Amino acid sequence: MISKVKETINKYNMLQKGDRVAVGVSGGADSMALLNILLLLKNEYEIDIAVAHIEHGIRGKESLDDALFVESFCNDNNIEFHKLSINAVEEAKEANLGVEEYSRNKRYEFFSSLGCDKIATAHNLTDNIETVVQRITRGTGLKGLCGIPPVRDNIIRPLINITCEEIRDYCNANSVCYRVDSTNLTNDYSRNFVRNNVLPLLKSLNSGYQISVNSLINDLNEDYSYIENCVDNAYESVVSERGISVSGLKKLDAAISKRIIKKYFLENKIELDRLHLEEVFKLLDKQSKVQIKGDFFAVSSNDTLRAVQYNLISSKNEYITQILTIDEFNSQNIDFYCDYDKINGDTIIRKRAVGDKISPANRNCTKSLKKLFNELSIPIEQRFDVDVVCDDDGVIGVIGFCTDERVKIDSTTKKVLAIKLPLEDIE
Repeated sequence: MISKVKETINKYNMLQKGDRVAVGVSGGADSMALLNILLLLKNEYEIDIAVAHIEHGIRGKESLDDALFVESFCNDNNIEFHKLSINAVEEAKEANLGVEEYSRNKRYEFFSSLGCDKIATAHNLTDNIETVVQRITRGTGLKGLCGIPPVRDNIIRPLINITCEEIRDYCNANSVCYRVDSTNLTNDYSRNFVRNNVLPLLKSLNSGYQISVNSLINDLNEDYSYIENCVDNAYESVVSERGISVSGLKKLDAAISKRIIKKYFLENKIELDRLHLEEVFKLLDKQSKVQIKGDFFAVSSNDTLRAVQYNLISSKNEYITQILTIDEFNSQNIDFYCDYDKINGDTIIRKRAVGDKISPANRNCTKSLKKLFNELSIPIEQRFDVDVVCDDDGVIGVIGFCTDERVKIDSTTKKVLAIKLPLEDIE
């Protein structure tokens, strides 16, 4: 098994001479085997080793005994030891996270705090398969099917091509002592359910399924790397400061164009899930917009797809506003618009007040909003929901119905104030 671990280390260039390596050790078979092997290879790779253990506060005395076991092993073998104790269940609740996610975050935060060049974790091939199965059931794409990466930043996983069965055989053959986590035998967590119920079924179909799945994962990683290179090569040709060229994007295969869209929005601090990506992709065939989350939108106009953060104006309804040049402006799907330069002072949105009047554009008359609502046949029960736009001189429009004569768009207009109710957030 040591030769397989060395092959993985060398293939992914995991270790360099002089590296200080923090090894995450829980006390279980996987991490104890990893620590044992790295100690055997320490002189060959000329590395220094420190052990990091996190006590999650979940299993009472059993968890404390695990910490003591790892600490005693390190003391007996003159290995630098670091420990962090947390109350994972309570702290996860406070952070509004699942226990697994919170614990994972705390582990890597703790490992990183030690200031080592590398962080070695004991993720193995069986863990990788469990992860892929979980992602398939929850919904994933090609990237998710690539599984746990052998190297991510300074995190290395030397056992990623070794099965858990091989690890336990190694421990038994080499007298490597380890602790057994009793919670692994329960199905309280989704990973345990996959490990205890799904993987045995796969093994019944093919005793060598782990090797087959590993080959698939490796192939998918190669394919994913190729596609990402294609995306990088095409990205600069269709993306500019203005946004993404719609016509340029439509010339590309959907697999490439969708990834370009995801990358562009991520660079603008907007992460698109599958549902929103499909909605944004539809914008390539129309001039419109899609709300991503909160005040972030995807907007398609003038052959450009771009990320936009609108300023919301507070009222009973949350409106989005945008100042556009006359060339950018398109009245389609806009609830209210006017000549921005004709507005006097601040703009607010409010409900109708007694005495409000308006001079509807191109009507050559002035009337109260009550008469306007009567004329528009707006039901009385709905009039309380109608908002009006005002500046320092009074009403300049009724959202969804009309604009005042003094702020209407004409041949002299250079900038347009556009106001619209946002789409419902579909998340």
